Amino acid sequence: MHRHRAQLALAALSAVSFGFVIAGSNSLNPLLPLLRAEVPLAPLAVSLTFVAYVGSAVLTLLAVAVAPRPLPPAAALVVALLAAAVGDLLLADPTEGRLLAGRALTGVAVGLATGSAAALVVGALGGRGRGLAATGNLVGAVVGTALAQLVALLASVTAAGTMYLAGAAVSLVLCAALIVLVRVVPRVPPPAVAAPGGSSRPGARRGVVGAAVAWTALSTAVVYAPILFHDAGMPGAQLAGTVVMLIAAAAAQLGSAVLTRIAGRSTGFLVLAGGIALVAVSILLRSDVLAVAATALIGAGAATAYRTALVHLTHGSSPARQSRATSSFSVATYSASALAVLTIGLLTGGLDSTAVLAGTGAVLVVGALVMQPFAPRLRDVGA
Repeated sequence: MHRHRAQLALAALSAVSFGFVIAGSNSLNPLLPLLRAEVPLAPLAVSLTFVAYVGSAVLTLLAVAVAPRPLPPAAALVVALLAAAVGDLLLADPTEGRLLAGRALTGVAVGLATGSAAALVVGALGGRGRGLAATGNLVGAVVGTALAQLVALLASVTAAGTMYLAGAAVSLVLCAALIVLVRVVPRVPPPAVAAPGGSSRPGARRGVVGAAVAWTALSTAVVYAPILFHDAGMPGAQLAGTVVMLIAAAAAQLGSAVLTRIAGRSTGFLVLAGGIALVAVSILLRSDVLAVAATALIGAGAATAYRTALVHLTHGSSPARQSRATSSFSVATYSASALAVLTIGLLTGGLDSTAVLAGTGAVLVVGALVMQPFAPRLRDVGA
């Protein structure tokens, strides 16, 4: 195989593998109402399923970001797929302990795949691959959540187990394919020295803070929206809300070039704030239609804010620096979301869950409005 074509094939397989790992990481959330009753899971345990995942992902990302001699990107991605496979096997036969262990391994897989896939894709595609971490996160989330929503309709723990067994098999197939392809392309050639990127860019820290607000809003909605709509007696919103939110997020990522042309001054934060406020209105009116519209706004706004911050941060980075910068960026955003979800879980153990989530929404609206004047805009990062 021609070396350049082999590199492109490796980049494509890396992108697919990263998206699949992300899909697996998002597959549990639509099943939480079912598992909460069948396993069963206490309110704190529901939060811990997310915290175990994000905590292990953050530790892995931090290790990747600071390691003096990190694993080669292809090797790290192979290990990520193996970790994802073992995690799925644990989730296929759920108990509270297996759920937490499986989620922790899923976090390790995401932590290893994030920087390694970004490095491989940027090495092959250059600047066009810089949005991979953001786009792969959301596209993978759509696939994983949509599939899990279909499984949730069966209201069967057995069906969920079958889904995870299939996921483990696909991870192993991708792993084998990656190993074969790496033997054709033993290593990506060292990249030319690139212009500095990352935290030296103006406003980089504010961008990371804004991305943390956006990712926290998205993560909180993914974990708690199905439960919130279930408790409010809104089955339509419970079924469709999360899927629509993630589809809107993925569409905002994939359609960023179009959005830049028609709304180049947008940061995404006003859309995000409006979506969160509309959730409250939809629950007061018991309107599934408004609730689904609200989740779409949350998804599109959060995705736009997250992607513009990441692309702005990593502009001009070499593949190696891209890996470290993407990992460091993810540490900040994942840590913020994990802290928020854990805090919500602790508070709902002794307080009314609806009141706690309403207060969380108000804080996120304020955070989004505060970040609006400072965040990078679509036109600042091109597409």
